Order: sequence, then C-alpha cells, then structure tokens
Amino acid sequence: MIEVNQPALGAVREDPGPAVADPHSRRQQIAWALYECARNPFYVLINIYVFSAYFTNEVVGDPVWGQALWGYILSTAAIFIAVAAPLLGTIADAGGRRKPFLIACILVAVPATAVLSFAVPDMGHGLFAIVAALVLVNICYELSSIFYNALLPQVAPVHRYGSVSGLAYALANGAGIILFGAYLLADWGLAPGAEGGVVQRIVPLVVAIWWLVFSLPLLLRVPDPAPSRLPLGMVVSSGLKRLGQSVGRLRALPDVLSYLLARMVFNEGFIILMMFMGVVGAGVLGWSGAQLSVMGLVLSFVALAGSLFGGRLDDRLGSKAALQVCILGCVVANLLLITIAPGTVLFMTTDPHVTGGLFPRTADKAFFLAEGLAAFFVTAGLVSSRAMLAKIAPPASLNEMFGIYALSGTATSFLGPLSIAILTQVFASQRAGLSAGLIFLLGGLVLLRRVGTDHVGANSARF
Repeated sequence: MIEVNQPALGAVREDPGPAVADPHSRRQQIAWALYECARNPFYVLINIYVFSAYFTNEVVGDPVWGQALWGYILSTAAIFIAVAAPLLGTIADAGGRRKPFLIACILVAVPATAVLSFAVPDMGHGLFAIVAALVLVNICYELSSIFYNALLPQVAPVHRYGSVSGLAYALANGAGIILFGAYLLADWGLAPGAEGGVVQRIVPLVVAIWWLVFSLPLLLRVPDPAPSRLPLGMVVSSGLKRLGQSVGRLRALPDVLSYLLARMVFNEGFIILMMFMGVVGAGVLGWSGAQLSVMGLVLSFVALAGSLFGGRLDDRLGSKAALQVCILGCVVANLLLITIAPGTVLFMTTDPHVTGGLFPRTADKAFFLAEGLAAFFVTAGLVSSRAMLAKIAPPASLNEMFGIYALSGTATSFLGPLSIAILTQVFASQRAGLSAGLIFLLGGLVLLRRVGTDHVGANSARF
C-alpha cells in the first residue's frame, strides 16, 4: 500500500510551464517514477508493518508505552513537517533548483534508516538514538516529496501527469510486494525462529540500501530546472504572501473552506487506522512480523480494489455521498478494532487459544477483517477526497486550491498520532488509544455535512 497522507506539493502551485526535458522521454519518466519505488518500502515496512511492531513490542519492551512512544515519534516529525513544508514548498514552486534539497533529504534519510538496524530488544539508554533516527527519517521522507513532486513537469507534459504518477504508485506497490515476499522468505526459510529480532533488524538495512539504489536514476537522469535569479529571501517572502492571499480568498468560497476543514479532521482518522496497524496487531494480539507481512501483502490488493470501488462509487453517488460512505466504513472498522483482544471480539468472549494456522484465533481473523475494511474504505475515501475538491473549487483556481489542500494535509498531521499517544498513555490501553480514530472520523463526518454541493465549478460564480 502507499501512504495515506499526501505530502504538500508547495504553498501555492503556479503553472510550471512546458517541461524542459523531452516530454516523450520514457527513460526520464521511469527514472522519476522509480523514486516512489525507492522510498515506499520505508513507509510500509518500517512505519506500518514490520519495524513498528518490533520497536513497540520488543525494543521498548512494553506494548502500551511502545504505542504511546510511537505516536509521539510520528507527531514530533509531523509538527516539524507542518512548519517546514510551506516554506520549502514555496522554494519549489518558485522555479528554483529542487535536486540539491532532494539529495540532502536522501543523504540524511538513508543513514538514519540504516541506524534502525541497531535496535535490539529491551534497549536501555540507546533507545534515544533509535527514536531520533525515526524522527529524522520521517521528516526527510515527507519533505523529499515536495521536491520530488515538483520535478514531475521536468519529465512529462501536463496531459501525462496522471499516467506517470500512476506508474510511480504502481512501482511503489510492486516494491512493497517484493520486499514483503523477501521478508517472509527470510523469516520462514533462512532464519526460522531466530532470536533477538535478527530478521527485523535486517529490514531497515535492506530498506536503506533499496532507497539509495532506486534514487540514483532520478538523481542521474532527471534534469533540474534552471535556478531562479531572484534572491532566496524574496522568493520565500513572495511565496508566503501568495499563500496568505489564497487562504484569505477562501472566505468567498464557503463550501471549499468547509470541505478543507472537514478533510483536515477525517484524514487524521485515516492516518490512525493505517499507521498503527502493525503496532496494534503486535501489541494486542502478539502477531509476528510474518503475520503482519502476510496481512500487508493481502491488503495491498485490497487497497487496489478499494481504489477501483471508490472511483465507481464516486461516479454513481457523487463525491460527497461517496466520501460519507467511506468514512462510515472506516468508523465500522475502527469500532471493530477497539473490541478485539486475544480472547474477545465485539466485547464477547472467544477462544483465546492457538489451534494452528497462521491466523488461528477468532480475534486474529476479526483483526484481519477490520484492517481489511480500513484499507478498503480509506483508499476509496482518498479517491473521493481529491475528486470532491476538484468539483467544488473554481475551475480557474484549481492549482491554487490544491496547493492549500496539500498544505492542509500537513498542517494538522500531528494531531492523530499525538492523540493516540496521549490516550494510550493516560488509559494504559492500546485499544483506548485507538478510540482517537473514532473522534476524528465522526468529527469529519459532521463537518462534511456543512458542504453544500459537489457540482463541478459550483463556487466559480462566488470567486
């Protein structure tokens, strides 16, 4: 699966003009797309499934405190991203060079990812270094997206943006499937029953090498735009001024403003459902890395089905109704999750004993089902989330509105992880922490009702 939260493309997107490179250069388009393939394994193998579960359960040694600490790690990184993304997005949108910033992110992220291989069960004072590395690599992961996405006009004409972006996500999912398969092979065949998290500790090293190797085509083949002749200070101040003016103009677009507020809230619920899969599976049910990897493989296909379903549902019901259905589907998944324990499903007692097979208990099957529902409806919801804004924003201002849309995705992205961390720590319960997802999902659903229409260009007359 690919990431839930879309990174900021910049404060306000201006027309990038014609691509500098040959728009029919398939080599450059593939080189650009391979960077998504390079970085996506960090998201799925480190942040969601394998390493997150190993870190919270074994490295920290206390699943409850581990989940809280994981939430604090993600929220700390998200706060920095929320502050830095508008500034860096302004630089990217100003037409200046992007690759030096991208290289800087890679040079920090790759070694920081490799450092995670030093995480051993029940770490003492060395835990701080692992926490610091996780914060650093999450920051670089997100910030690199700004400059990476801004390089798309260098390799493709406007009419091919969608197909080249789709290629990038296809390669990213392919990378996840390959590395999940490699992990399962190592866990089952090469190092069965290995002590001390040997296989889990190899994962960050493999992800770091993969990130570096598949970044090289982008760095070597994709051209950088010509640097801006304006002083950096002028570029930044001008960009931030434009951002302020754009946000101010939202007053004349009440449906767009209401929708962006709703999206900021329900998107945090999406993040909680996807980002804490591995942490909850390992901490509550004691799942192994192999069990989580199998789920990751299956849910990659479930997410694909969700995206197709989301498109059809959006066409039939309209974006607002489709999005409401998807949020309600996520609410059902979240409600089911907080009722699951080794001997409990829907707060009713089930047989807690292992009887054989990879997912033997009723609780295991229920957790798999709940996360499958979450993956399906979150992905479908992301489809309608983008389409909704495209329909209600003035056609002449789509670039500007999508710039604010991207910014809104990072401005409050720390709230979900921070909320789950606080609730987990206060109630000393991982399931109590998950209730934060319900708060955001239901809050977003209520706010979405204030959006009056999703007809294309409905607000253009008011702009």
